[in-house]
Amino acid sequence: MFTKITELVSGLVALALFTAGPAFAEARYKLKLAHVITAGTPIDVAANRLAALIKERTKGEVDIKVYPASQLGGERAIIEGVQLGTIEMSFTTTGAIGGFAPEFQVLDLPFLFQSYEAAYTYLDGEPGDRLLKLLDRKGMHGVVYLENGWRNFTSSRNPLKRPADLRGQKIRVMESPMYMGLIRTLHGTPMPMAYSELPNALLQKVIDGQENPAVNVYSAKMYESQPYMIKDQHTYNVFIFKVNGKVWKSLPENFRQTIETAAIEVRDFQRKLNREADAAFLKLLQDKGMTIHVPNPDEVRAWQAAAAPLYEEAKKIVTPALIAEAVKFRSDWEAGRYHTDAQGYIERFAKISVPLDDVMRKFN
Repeated sequence: MFTKITELVSGLVALALFTAGPAFAEARYKLKLAHVITAGTPIDVAANRLAALIKERTKGEVDIKVYPASQLGGERAIIEGVQLGTIEMSFTTTGAIGGFAPEFQVLDLPFLFQSYEAAYTYLDGEPGDRLLKLLDRKGMHGVVYLENGWRNFTSSRNPLKRPADLRGQKIRVMESPMYMGLIRTLHGTPMPMAYSELPNALLQKVIDGQENPAVNVYSAKMYESQPYMIKDQHTYNVFIFKVNGKVWKSLPENFRQTIETAAIEVRDFQRKLNREADAAFLKLLQDKGMTIHVPNPDEVRAWQAAAAPLYEEAKKIVTPALIAEAVKFRSDWEAGRYHTDAQGYIERFAKISVPLDDVMRKFN
């Protein structure tokens, strides 16, 4: 009898250990990763996936807790926290990091990238790598670029089809000279404010409109106050995964390599997930009654022409050399000089599976 009880207890213990997953020792490094986007969205899924991969591959010695939805402050506060070391890691947009390293604002030039593959080629190549290295001088270490997506204008006042439709409107933008310059160039009034303040500002009609990717528009319920959107895709926007510089240097070399490898895997996963989610969220916005205008080629050219003067102004925001490099890249891309790079990304992403249904289920 005693033997049978012992066997039963042993079996239950073994089952508990199996179902509980791998048991790890106490973490040597407990880190915080902050971002401002709603929990459950593709960027938040990526943050939690990254934390899980790093914990697994370091056998629990690096334990990262994710803080979404501005829990640790707006983007500026988060970046300042990473600089100081009170927040060890973050995902923040180029618009926000531009206040600390102005060169990053070159990535926010309107209509710089004509496709996802063009953006990936630039960001993952030498130009993007050179920008990430600038963060070393700002007390941070840049790791990879993740995807926020195509930014589109929305409005409560009137349908948006041509640039003139934006004239005179108060448009919320990130606290970024490039974004504020774009709205002024389009004869609107830029209203810089933190993302966490945006939904209430829209509901209270403090502003007329804003610009964000579809996932942000839906997850923040902006459809409640913004009946009109134009899918103009004026900017391809990214998040930068960065780590406090002292924390990064304190990690053993093998842990740094583990984080970089996991970050690249998660970057590709998140890009694929965000691409698929973008189309799904646009459909959900239409289901909520939002009118979404897809511009025809003539209208696209009109938006590009209206935004073009910003490229000259941007030379004062970043440097003439960076603007010239970006313009040359766009010309070379349009001329087909990066065909091999584009095809490589298409083939790579075709092999990646993502849990789109799981993500969308949280928002349906």
